[in-house]
Amino acid sequence: MKPYFVGIDSDGTAFDSMEIKHRKVFQPIGVDIWGLQSLESEFCEEAEFINLYSTHRGVNRFQGLAMVFERLRRRPELLSRVPDPSGLREFVLSGRPLSVRSLEEYVQGRPETFLSEVIAWSQRSDEEYARVTASEGNPAYPLVRDSLERARLQAELWIISSSSRAGLQHDWGEADLLGLIDHVAGQEMGNKTVQLQTALQVARTRDHSLMIGDAPGDLDAASAAGTLFFPILPGREKESWERFHGEALDRFFAGTFAGDYERTLQHEFAAVLREDAPWP
Repeated sequence: MKPYFVGIDSDGTAFDSMEIKHRKVFQPIGVDIWGLQSLESEFCEEAEFINLYSTHRGVNRFQGLAMVFERLRRRPELLSRVPDPSGLREFVLSGRPLSVRSLEEYVQGRPETFLSEVIAWSQRSDEEYARVTASEGNPAYPLVRDSLERARLQAELWIISSSSRAGLQHDWGEADLLGLIDHVAGQEMGNKTVQLQTALQVARTRDHSLMIGDAPGDLDAASAAGTLFFPILPGREKESWERFHGEALDRFFAGTFAGDYERTLQHEFAAVLREDAPWP
C-alpha cells in the first residue's frame, strides 16, 4: 500500500470540459426536449449560473437541472411555461445514487412523463458529449500529466467524480491518462463523499489524504471524508495546476500542507464563486 492517497475530480479540474458540457450539450438538448426555445436565454442564464458560476458549481446533473427549473419557476411570468421539477427533486433527495440507471429504477411504476424526459435528456447528453469531444477534443490542463506522474510515485490515485464511470473512462482514456489511475469512481458508486470514504477504507491519516477539485461540493466531500483539499480555481485552472505541481504537491508529501497553507487556499477558493441560496 502506498502511504498517500490523492483523489482527482474530472470535469473542470483535470479537463477544461465544464463549459463545453453545459453550453454545447446539456443546455441545447434541454431546450429541445422541453420546448424551451422561447425561454432559451432565461434557461441558459440560470443553468450557467448554477453549474458554472455559483457555489453550486459541480453538482450532479440531476440536482443541477432540478435547481434550474426551480429558479425559473420563481418568476411568476414563467411558472406555467416551465416543467414542475418536484418529482426530480424527490429523486435527488431520496438517497439513491444519482445515476441514469438509478433514475430508471426509480421511475418504474411511476407514470411521470417529466422523469422519463430527464432520462432521455441525460442519455442524449452523454451521446452528444462523446460526439463533441470526439470531433473537438477534450485535452487535460497543462501539468496534469506531470503532476499525476509525480504523485503516483507515493500516492494511490482515484478519480472522484459525479460523472458516469463509462464517461470518465472515455475521457481519461482518450487523454492517455487512465494508466496513471488506480481506480475510477463515478456516480454509480454514490456521491463524492461516499466515493472518498470508500477509497479511504484503507486507513490513512488526514495529512496523507488529499482531494483536488474545482467546486464547493469537492471541498465539502473532502471535509466529510477527512482529507486535505487543493482547489483548482475556476477561470484560473492553468495557474492552479502550476501551483500544485510546483508547490502544493511537495508540501503534501513533506507534511506542511495542513494549517495556514490550506486555509489560504480555501480563502482564495471561497472568493471565486458567487453565493446562492442553499438547496434544498
